[in-house]
Amino acid sequence: MTLFNNHMTEYLFARQYCYDLLRRLFIEEPSIELITYLQQQKALGFFALIIKEASVIDAIKNIDDWLAARSFIKDKADYEDLHWDFTRLFIGPETPPAPPWGSVYLSRDKLLFQKSTQEVKAIYNANGFRLNSSEREAADHIGFELDFLYHMSCKNCTLLNDNKLNTKQFTDLLTIQRHFLQTHLLSFSATFCRNIYNHADTLFYRAISILLQQFLKRDETFLLQFNSS
Repeated sequence: MTLFNNHMTEYLFARQYCYDLLRRLFIEEPSIELITYLQQQKALGFFALIIKEASVIDAIKNIDDWLAARSFIKDKADYEDLHWDFTRLFIGPETPPAPPWGSVYLSRDKLLFQKSTQEVKAIYNANGFRLNSSEREAADHIGFELDFLYHMSCKNCTLLNDNKLNTKQFTDLLTIQRHFLQTHLLSFSATFCRNIYNHADTLFYRAISILLQQFLKRDETFLLQFNSS
């Protein structure tokens, strides 16, 4: 794989879009605007362009069909059911069955704000990624980790649009992302996604868990191929 081939360029812009959607789906409860966008634009179909897995194609179709059969209006049943599924899975009030923090999966005592949290925060700081100063959520929340990779992918795409591409900066950015993906996100995402699939009340989140894990695995494959070229 060469640095400037069309396949790589197309994939880099595609992964930016995919990380953007995924971060929005996990950072906070689904907004009516986001769900309406997915419903009307069938935006998740973009994943099928870069992941040729039957499970991904089936998941996208299931989501599209599920969304098409529902009307998402605030305080109405379809929206409230989806909103409640997010809350129950990732927040509480009881212990969430799919906790979204890496440290819960990676620390011996399954606690928040452990060593992995500090490691993630240090990587954010080293790469100019800042969480909101008022944010009390742990830095290794999966939504933030996806957001970090989205912002890093934006930097790569910005460099691609530069007539004087800094190839060292470009490749260094991808190396940072590969290391972060392998060391942090992928170290707990399979269990996290399995928890979502096993405990979600809605087909929407069961299918999203498939998209998330398959996309992260696909991105790792791409970054490994790039680094070996």
